[in-house]
Amino acid sequence: MDLGATIDTEHFGTIPVRHRICPLCGCNNDLAPAIRYSHRPWVVKECANCRFVYIDHTPHYELQFETMAWERTTKVEEHRRAELRPISYKASKRTRFRLHLLPKRTMLGFIAARVGSGNVLDLGCGDGAALASFPVAFTPFGIEISSQSAAIADRAFRSRGGYAVNAPCVEGLRHFPEGFFAAAALRSYLEHEAAPLAVLENLHRALAPNGIAVVKVPNYGSLNRRVMGRRWCGFRYPDHLNYFTPATLRTMATKTGFETHFGITGRLPTSDNMWALLTKRG
Repeated sequence: MDLGATIDTEHFGTIPVRHRICPLCGCNNDLAPAIRYSHRPWVVKECANCRFVYIDHTPHYELQFETMAWERTTKVEEHRRAELRPISYKASKRTRFRLHLLPKRTMLGFIAARVGSGNVLDLGCGDGAALASFPVAFTPFGIEISSQSAAIADRAFRSRGGYAVNAPCVEGLRHFPEGFFAAAALRSYLEHEAAPLAVLENLHRALAPNGIAVVKVPNYGSLNRRVMGRRWCGFRYPDHLNYFTPATLRTMATKTGFETHFGITGRLPTSDNMWALLTKRG
């Protein structure tokens, strides 16, 4: 990796970045052209070998503790979307109540239907709110790179016997022994991770035999992405480093020892998101 590389950004100044090879197959795509979804200065590549789509440079992990923490980059992204599609973006913000009109998939629903109790891990846990609804039979743990959010989650989790680690997830997973977790939640996280393959490898170790991981990520294979192009809601720069299709998500999960199940509605081409259940067989 070119650890001395930098990129000039509009909102965060000149920042250090790491070069990325394909996170799925390890192919170096420096000679591959940028695809049309790139957004200066962030270059999006489609791997010439396995067709995985990803941003080819990532800010150093250290920046994500505070300088480029999710709560700060979200404000930048909201500004980009408002400029790119001013009418539809405002309409979407004003009608968010529509998202609550029908029953929603939840991590609790997925996990509690399959696991009755035990230690549960939230990767990219934010402030810990996603595990707040879990019953007392579950002990919550989390890993979060934003220092502000991790501190809030840690207080909440410690009151229930768990805790949150303030670290990148690859590093944070090393805090836990083999087979420690009955289940893990990866909700809107894996698309942000600079090293998704390594995270899944380490998560596989930390899960108990037959443990499960529930993954929610944007569906790059969706019809809406093809229709909306660069205006698709799944693009976030540089927060979303990886763009999964059902096929590439399954391939990555298989390489790290998981069985993948999408169910009937988990990978609909009409949906901007997909849900997958990864199971560690042992």
